[in-house]
Amino acid sequence: MEEEHERLLKTSSVIRYRSYWEHRVWIGDPKLLQELWQAERNGLVEKPEFPPFHRGQELNVFSEKTNHPMWRIVRKSVAQAFQANNMRRYHDHVVAVVSRLVDGIKAKGSAAAIDVSDISQRESFDVIGMVGFGKDFQASRDIDNDVGRSFRLLGSFLQESIKRLGSPLRQFSRATDAIEGRRDFERLNNIMNDLVEANEEAGWLEKNPNSIAAHILKLQDPKGKPLSRARLIQEYFIFFLAGSETTGHTIAWTLYFLAKNPKSMARLVAELDAAGLLVTDQRPRPRTFTYADISKLRFLDCVIREAMRLQPVAALPNLRVAVQDIRLSNGMVIPAGANIEFANYLVMRSAAWGWEDGTSFIPERWEEADAEYHHIKESASSNGHKADEPSIAQDDLEIDAAQGGHDKARRYNPFGGGVRNCLGQQLARMNVPTAVAMFVSNFHLKLTPEDASKSLEELETLRGTLQPVSGIHMHCTERGKHEE
Repeated sequence: MEEEHERLLKTSSVIRYRSYWEHRVWIGDPKLLQELWQAERNGLVEKPEFPPFHRGQELNVFSEKTNHPMWRIVRKSVAQAFQANNMRRYHDHVVAVVSRLVDGIKAKGSAAAIDVSDISQRESFDVIGMVGFGKDFQASRDIDNDVGRSFRLLGSFLQESIKRLGSPLRQFSRATDAIEGRRDFERLNNIMNDLVEANEEAGWLEKNPNSIAAHILKLQDPKGKPLSRARLIQEYFIFFLAGSETTGHTIAWTLYFLAKNPKSMARLVAELDAAGLLVTDQRPRPRTFTYADISKLRFLDCVIREAMRLQPVAALPNLRVAVQDIRLSNGMVIPAGANIEFANYLVMRSAAWGWEDGTSFIPERWEEADAEYHHIKESASSNGHKADEPSIAQDDLEIDAAQGGHDKARRYNPFGGGVRNCLGQQLARMNVPTAVAMFVSNFHLKLTPEDASKSLEELETLRGTLQPVSGIHMHCTERGKHEE
């Protein structure tokens, strides 16, 4: 079905179809997506119902409906933890985690085939644990040790959840993978419960007042009551999942594109060298990567943007439901109750929206002003709301709320859009460039012959997130040794 949608979207920006009894609409036009995000801000679009993984399971900020007071309470409170000035406090944790992994890779030697996807998942799991919850899971301490499979449970659970969406009766299945999925859920639940207990110990909140965990533990429901233990566990879980799975795969895909594109790699290496961050014979111990470096390394930013454009790990269409009839500026009416699928992945690749050679890795495209926008003819939204009018984004519910205007629409939305866009994107903006820069600063990265011979389509799979089928393997040779 997805290939058929992609084929149709080359000639049409909207696809209407039925899936069993449901009326569905695929939107692959950045202007129309902008209108629908505005409609969501105004309460005309809502998140659909999803069955819980486990009977009686509490909701969380991801599964809660937008019009529910609890969703607003959680989103607005936890957003404070993700503000850039707060993330800055924790940058040393990121450097420490990546440094462990660098040491572990060095210990393996250049002959070893390192799975950078595995390495990146270890990195992101430990970072979210330390930055958000004050817990060092030590997945990055020994790259040959699965540390009780803790950091792998998230991906396993996500895959099982996606399978259940397509087959609700799977929860009763006796298939081996379905049983293992239920066991993984219980393991995750126990890990999160232990973490909540540790964070509730006397004195912890006072020592970690700016953490994600602190903002969650301080939450009260609309009646002013503390959250139940079950709800706290669910909030902990969703922030772990969102902060680990997506970021780890983004780091891995970025390293993959650099290894596949020597000219881009050479330019990034030169930028890191000029900044005093590259390991060389003359500089065997370069200075430590700092938070301030993130904004100064412009080509690094271009590289990451381009990797996220081509391989946005949250590649599944965002699903919404029309609360009432919505008339778009192209004259189309989306009837109340229809399911809407936001095809961000296709919008970020299609030549229809100005992406020249859109399936190729070209970081230089991000050196152009307004590269994230598609310029359009002025056209007022016919649902009665202008795309750039004030909205509840001003109420700290929407992160990076720039939406364009009548003459342009955002065609680059790897973190989603609207009031439910990625809450933790500031952590990703700190973590991904730090990890990529430190790995490139320390190693020459070369894909193994087997992985180098595969196309991107052969390497990738969509299991909840867009991720490598069986890893991305590279030989990592230390810089500063045997340099030509």
